[in-house]
Amino acid sequence: MKPRLFFTLAFSVITLMILMVLLVTLWLGFEDLIHHENLANPESIALWEYVAQYGVSAGFFVITILFAVWLLFDEGVAKPLNYLTRELQTILRVNPHQEILYEGPQQLGLLFPTINILCQRLANQEQAMLQATNAATARVEEQKRRLEAILMDLQEGVVVCNLNNQVLLYNQLALKILQVTGELGLGRSLFTLVTREPISNAFRRLRLRVAEGRHRHHPQGTTARLVCATTDGHHTLHAQMSLILGDEETPTGYVITFNDITEELAALGKRDRLLRQATEGLRAPIANLCAATETQAANPDMDPTARLAFEEVIFKESATLSETVNRLCQEYRDVITGYWPMTDDLSATLLEMVALRLRETSNIEVTVVHLPQWLHGDSHSIILLNEYLIRRINDHTGVMAFDIGAEAGRRQVYIDIAWSGEPLPASVLDGWLDDPLPGAPGGLTVRDVLDHHKSEMWSDRRIDDLARVRVPMLPARDLPTVSDLPARPEFYDFALLQQAPPGDDLAARPLKSLDYVVFDTETTGLKPSEGDEIISIAGVRIVQGRILTGEIFDRQVNPGRLIPKESTRFHGITDEMVNGKPPVHLVLPQFHQFVGDAVLVAHNAAFDMKFLKLKEAESGVVFANSVLDTLLLSVFLHDHTQEHNLDAIAARFGVQVSARHTALGDALVTAGVFVRMLELLEDMDVNTLGQAIAASSSIVEIRAQQRQF
Repeated sequence: MKPRLFFTLAFSVITLMILMVLLVTLWLGFEDLIHHENLANPESIALWEYVAQYGVSAGFFVITILFAVWLLFDEGVAKPLNYLTRELQTILRVNPHQEILYEGPQQLGLLFPTINILCQRLANQEQAMLQATNAATARVEEQKRRLEAILMDLQEGVVVCNLNNQVLLYNQLALKILQVTGELGLGRSLFTLVTREPISNAFRRLRLRVAEGRHRHHPQGTTARLVCATTDGHHTLHAQMSLILGDEETPTGYVITFNDITEELAALGKRDRLLRQATEGLRAPIANLCAATETQAANPDMDPTARLAFEEVIFKESATLSETVNRLCQEYRDVITGYWPMTDDLSATLLEMVALRLRETSNIEVTVVHLPQWLHGDSHSIILLNEYLIRRINDHTGVMAFDIGAEAGRRQVYIDIAWSGEPLPASVLDGWLDDPLPGAPGGLTVRDVLDHHKSEMWSDRRIDDLARVRVPMLPARDLPTVSDLPARPEFYDFALLQQAPPGDDLAARPLKSLDYVVFDTETTGLKPSEGDEIISIAGVRIVQGRILTGEIFDRQVNPGRLIPKESTRFHGITDEMVNGKPPVHLVLPQFHQFVGDAVLVAHNAAFDMKFLKLKEAESGVVFANSVLDTLLLSVFLHDHTQEHNLDAIAARFGVQVSARHTALGDALVTAGVFVRMLELLEDMDVNTLGQAIAASSSIVEIRAQQRQF
């Protein structure tokens, strides 16, 4: 039965029952009056007695009926509604998927199932909205990350402001250009950093342009360029402002980009000064030379004293003119160098590009050697210059194989192109200076590239009897800083380096004639026997005493366990970086193939060899190669000091340290140290592999004895 019909019938029955009680009460009272014959004598009727007697009875029955009605309403309506209220509160506050299960009276009919359906729909709708919100948030976060990446890569400082000139967003380059130490500060006024008037005037012009609708056809749209300065007046900035338009093309803020043009303006001023000196400054000595020459020519019979005076004038003015021209040329080269766009680059990257371009377009074989060096220059023109020089040397000498590498000097980085043959005459190199470089922008010549880099070139013979062309380059301006992290502690499992002497043929071979692979590992910790794992392994090949930076092995490894944060502090490798990388049992066979029959070299080699030893069964490869340890060789060569960590040895040998605490970076530094050790080993009559292993073994015994005390 429907709830409405049920309650209608219930209240109809109640009404009828109350009426029946009233009628019965009246009838009984009337019968009592007849029975006592009081109707004939109305004055004798005690009306209040009858009312009290029968009214109380009727009231009792009415109250009983109302109580029954209350019980019925409480059980059928109030209790279910109270139950429903509490269940709805649970659904609202705690569990949106809670189902209301009611087993009491069912006077409310379909109310509970209907509310259940409604709550389920609301829960589903809320879940759908939550998913849509999460998806939209993810898209916004992705767009935010892309925007941050774009802003990070921009070569301009970017600041976004509202109409009150408060900073809403900025990139890191803006901090550098605006000379801000620390954070720029969101909500901070832009005018605390840059001058107000140029920006305010540009904003007014743009706002007026938009208000008049001229921005739709204006060549610069809603953009304006301006020149301003930092508030301290030390830096001049070239800026570009773009309005941010909201609904109905109403400005809501602006984006402003900055470039520091202080040095550029100084260079322009210097060029103007040089131009004036090259015209007005040279006019006087040239006029004096002309006058003295014309006077001598007009007076051939001039007495010797006067002629000598004129000759002194000519000599003096010629010297002044030559000095002035040389000075102007040098200053001009300084100006051009400062103006030309340059960046810090790793030499190995540039020289590998040279080798690759020649390999793809010719039969010339170029091997990149030596340790990578950081240099400052125009990477594209450096690549083109070295490619061109190698091609011209090949045309001139017919040589098909070259070594190319960079070496650090005291003030410059030298790029050397080396070959087996004779050095080139200076006249040949000078003849190439005005040749245009194929593919260079603006028809740059060899001389132009050298001038831009304050460089020159010459040819001579190296100490290893190879001819070379040497080109000095500017050192990097912002050299990577050496890590201040402590060195890896010395590993004392010396049994790993108590190796049997190699075969007679190998033992007798000169050290410089052998092939080496210098390697290093990064791990989750320092305890290989207690579960620490390899997370990175790298190696570089040394052939005939040359570090082949083009032949490297560099792999990250999934350790199958979490990387402790204290380890990440050293090598910078996180769990996310190794996620999806191959496990060690797949990487080690690849490294074993890269090593081949080469002699293994490492610093504190016992540590790295322990990890390889523990993975022999799992990986299926055994590293039975001879092993040399630069730590032990350092103790053998320099027993006068206790400093034998890699940083200390590199400092003693003059090896530039960069990318420390990475497997490849440490392998390259170790390779640079080892190549220099070969020279000292020869001085100590350690010339063969057998002698080097014997020297290392003697240090192992000494270290083992020291460990006991």
